[in-house]
Amino acid sequence: MKRYITIFLLIFFQSLLAQYSGSKEFEVVKEKVAERYVTNPQKVKEEAYQFYSSAKTNEDKVISYRYLGYIYDLSGNVDSARFFFQKQLAFSKQYFFSKKQYYQAVIDYANWGTDYVDSNVLIQELTQALLKINELEFPQQKGLMYMLMGDLLLREKQLEKSNEYFDKSFALIQGKFAEQNYYLRKSEIAFEKGEYLNAKENLLTGFALFEDKDVYGYPLYLNKLGYLYLLLGDIENSNQCLYESLHYQRKNGYSNLLSSTYLNLSHLAKVEKNERLVKFNLDKALESNQGNIQVLKDVYLAYKDYYSSQGDFINEHESLTQFDKITDSIFNVEKAKLGIDLESRFQLRENKKELALKEKIIQKEQNIKSLLVIGFGILLLMLIALIGVYFNKIKTQKKLSTNQQLLHEEQLKSMLEHQRTEIIKEKIKAKLEERSKLSLELHDGIANEIGALKVSLTNDALEAANINSIVDKIDKLYNEVRDWSHDLNSDKILDIEFSQLINSLCLIAEKKGIKITKNILIDEKINTLDDSILLNIYRILQEAINNVLKHAKATAIQLDIFQSETELFLIIKDNGVGFSKNSSKSGIGLKNIEKRIEMLKGKIYIMSSDEGTILDLKLPL
Repeated sequence: MKRYITIFLLIFFQSLLAQYSGSKEFEVVKEKVAERYVTNPQKVKEEAYQFYSSAKTNEDKVISYRYLGYIYDLSGNVDSARFFFQKQLAFSKQYFFSKKQYYQAVIDYANWGTDYVDSNVLIQELTQALLKINELEFPQQKGLMYMLMGDLLLREKQLEKSNEYFDKSFALIQGKFAEQNYYLRKSEIAFEKGEYLNAKENLLTGFALFEDKDVYGYPLYLNKLGYLYLLLGDIENSNQCLYESLHYQRKNGYSNLLSSTYLNLSHLAKVEKNERLVKFNLDKALESNQGNIQVLKDVYLAYKDYYSSQGDFINEHESLTQFDKITDSIFNVEKAKLGIDLESRFQLRENKKELALKEKIIQKEQNIKSLLVIGFGILLLMLIALIGVYFNKIKTQKKLSTNQQLLHEEQLKSMLEHQRTEIIKEKIKAKLEERSKLSLELHDGIANEIGALKVSLTNDALEAANINSIVDKIDKLYNEVRDWSHDLNSDKILDIEFSQLINSLCLIAEKKGIKITKNILIDEKINTLDDSILLNIYRILQEAINNVLKHAKATAIQLDIFQSETELFLIIKDNGVGFSKNSSKSGIGLKNIEKRIEMLKGKIYIMSSDEGTILDLKLPL
């Protein structure tokens, strides 16, 4: 039943495809495929792949996935159809979420998957799309999703809910095959209820609307009518409908319906007591089945009955075993319950406005009744007094509100000024600390190196080896001064993404022979933080890694950075010699880290032993 939507979907969207053409070649091949794939999908498969390979833009690609999915579906190739429909859905979510292409991909996937995919998966996809879609902008797509939700609920035997969704879909869908789709589904509901005459009436009403026999819906209707006539005991009409359906399926290459038709023909042969023809049709039904497990289950059940009538107990047992395996694998009870729960939650949200309106009406009626109890006469006597009190109260509240607003504005202005002052103080404090650190580094490091170079250069007996050593020291001194220059350039730092800053710090350590292990789980939110916060976080990491390089004698560093909605966590672990927090080694570097943590209102935990040191930092975002 679900593939009958295929024709309607493609005809409806055919008029929209021209705007997505990415090249002349793509457009030419697309037109050829569009004209012939419905009537003979096998013959246009090669052209469809040419159409697929020439797609350049994202719009062209999603259209080509869709055509190939339908061609393979109509041809009965389940695995290839699955591949292209899933690719269409994933691609549309990535590039066209909440747009027409995304909703169409959900419709195509659910339409194909009705016979092959777990109901829970399909209901979840449809529910997510229905919660996003705007009915005024996409009424046709919403109607089709309603129809598919009804199909899934019908499969789960939720007949009343299924009927509600079919009625809602019919009110939204416009197009050539809308009525035929509707009557086909109404007949399915009547059939499940055992109302065969009602089902027949709906089928005949929809069947009368066909003008073209070379479309998928025509043999589908014939197959349904043939089985229904069989149940009603009309053998002649059943035989005519089923064989005519088989003729049009073979003529147009609709392989995916063959298994169901041959199964119905086996039931007809059984009524006619033609045992040879029963077995022949069952074999053809099994041979032509392309993965429709619902039909396959019924085929094995029919095999079981056939072998039982022949007294072939071995094959009867084997058929029953196959039937049980398929039955157990179809869908478990918990998944079905979860799927219905998802649909129910969507339905609750869908009717939220209607429920709110009903509650308001009920509340209004209750208020009217209460007022009537109090008495219309008392209300008239007190009305003038109440009006006076009301206006006086309004005047007082307005004045109070004005005063509160002025007070609030003053408080807000004062708070902003205070925050601005504090930020300036912190920035000045940070600059002074940086200058103090730079002074210490220049005095203890670079100045000492320059002094040593001066002594070496004043030596009268300079040898070639000494000259090379002096040149190496000058290079080292140059690189150290350059690194300090880069570190002090905060504008350059803030122009780079946070993850790249971390990688540059790790690269410095790796160049000095330290093995770095990184676990970084952050998102784009961190790059939107205030520049002063980002700079402080970077300086904390820089200071921690420099301390390891200078003092820890470590060979490995593990760096873990991850974030939650409200906090950032930094863990720096080394395998060095450790230190005592009260010793001289816990000098300006660790103090700088602690001051920055305090300025960011974060927390620091230090664990150190002779096996290494762990800095565990937690910062609010």
